[in-house]
Amino acid sequence: MEYVVFDLEWNGCYCKKLDCYINEIIEFGAVKLDENLNEISSFSSLVRPEIGKRLRNSVKDLTSITNEDLSRGAPFKYVYKRFSRFCSGCVLMTWSTSDLDSLVSNIRYHYGQERIAFMQKYADLQKYCQDRMGLSGGNAVGLQAVAEQLGINDEDMQHHRGTDDSRLTVLCLKKLYDKDELAKYIVDTDEKFYEKLFFRPYLIISKNDEDYDEKEMYFDCPECNKRAERKCRWEIKFKGFVADFECPSCGHKFSGRIQLKKKYEGVSVSRKVLKKKEEKPDGEIIDDTDSE
Repeated sequence: MEYVVFDLEWNGCYCKKLDCYINEIIEFGAVKLDENLNEISSFSSLVRPEIGKRLRNSVKDLTSITNEDLSRGAPFKYVYKRFSRFCSGCVLMTWSTSDLDSLVSNIRYHYGQERIAFMQKYADLQKYCQDRMGLSGGNAVGLQAVAEQLGINDEDMQHHRGTDDSRLTVLCLKKLYDKDELAKYIVDTDEKFYEKLFFRPYLIISKNDEDYDEKEMYFDCPECNKRAERKCRWEIKFKGFVADFECPSCGHKFSGRIQLKKKYEGVSVSRKVLKKKEEKPDGEIIDDTDSE
């Protein structure tokens, strides 16, 4: 089994054809590995833009790629065809699925399709590395941050360039490599895979949402950990449900926010006790007949 770890650089721009903003790919970078994670070959190519005519300053600063560089790049379809041959028959891997999102957007623009034809198996190495490091419970961690935690020296690499970021991803993978564990993260790119890829998480901020669950609307006292009583109606503030609480056991009073986030796998619940400086007016009061 061979693997291809790839990284894309892109320029955000508005696309009239698709009537939306997309990340137009300006660089493909990748490395091909054998079954023991030894590098076999590499791929690198700049792409001449067809949607956004000028690079954003933030992109130029981040990548050191210039408009002049891209003027010498190849058309997307030409690079994509070469990249398809390079990846053929391999398991594709990226650091998070954001590169897949961008690749699909570009395929949609150029071909009117929403599938990566040459990708039959895929693994998200960000998820794999975070899980192996015990970091899966929090927010997504960037590639450079993980490399630093793993003690990887990346001083000779150019960050935010396709091939170097691919190689840095490989170094992180090697530090945490377990053949049997990695196999659990390799998935078939079937309809369910794309359904999950295209799903966009959102915050639930209405009691009328079909995924709103009244059983999740509670707080435990931060002082004694007993169940607290809500003392007012829910309000929509700070992208969540906010209310005042009082603990019947110890008498502690506090304000709390509950965020309900709809994800592909289900609804996640986040509870936070608000500090005084966070307690602001102008919230939208939610009709709640059982409030006191």
